[in-house]
Amino acid sequence: MIRAIFFDIDATSYLHAIHDSPESTKLAFRKLKEAGIKIAICTSRSYPELSELPQHYFEMMDAIVCLAGAQIFMDGKLVVNHPLDHEIKDAIQVMDQYGLIYRWTSSDGENCLNVKNQEIEDLFYRLYLMRPPVKPYDGRELVHVLYYNIDEQIRNEVLNHCQKNYHLVMSRASEITAPNVNKGHGILECAALWDIGQDEIAAFGDANNDLAMIQTAAVGIAMGNATELLKQHADYITDTIENDGLYKACVHFGWIKGEK
Repeated sequence: MIRAIFFDIDATSYLHAIHDSPESTKLAFRKLKEAGIKIAICTSRSYPELSELPQHYFEMMDAIVCLAGAQIFMDGKLVVNHPLDHEIKDAIQVMDQYGLIYRWTSSDGENCLNVKNQEIEDLFYRLYLMRPPVKPYDGRELVHVLYYNIDEQIRNEVLNHCQKNYHLVMSRASEITAPNVNKGHGILECAALWDIGQDEIAAFGDANNDLAMIQTAAVGIAMGNATELLKQHADYITDTIENDGLYKACVHFGWIKGEK
């Protein structure tokens, strides 16, 4: 029996064209809550990057797993925090050496771009309706680094300094989290706080960075607009976000009843 369901945000439960969840998604959230199923977000966004999300995310979610599992929030409070291994400072030296743009997030909640770059700032605004402040990394303890690079040689140099931390390549952007921490780890750890086991978890995603989450969940669901890689590893492929895919999957599995 599924007792907890985790949802990615962007292009899974949140439609950028309207800067909101489809009405069918909001309905699914309400019905799942009424059915006594725990619901949570699992995202690569930092908590500050959630600031412009519609209020229903904060009102309805039982937890928010941020930064691909690095942090977990419940009732607005940080309950889990996984700092990066100190080797990250060497990796950042490489990034600075090559002039890479990166967003760093510290354990104490600061979330900044290392340098000003209009293109990246506009990208953040287009996706999240916010722009991170610009501030050079100052050496404090980090929980997540998102960096932009397409040069394989440079990426390999960064990787040489990520032997302990977890490194995930996502085309132009790559993210670094603490050892063994990813979205799959995040949903397991969050569910365990509710005394819910792996065989009682479902998850929805659309992108390659959702792969660990989809493979970890007992039921992994790819949106119809998901990448081909994610679809290949999903237990079920639903319709697109625009065509009520999240809602339809919840009805398909009997977690909620469909509207007549």
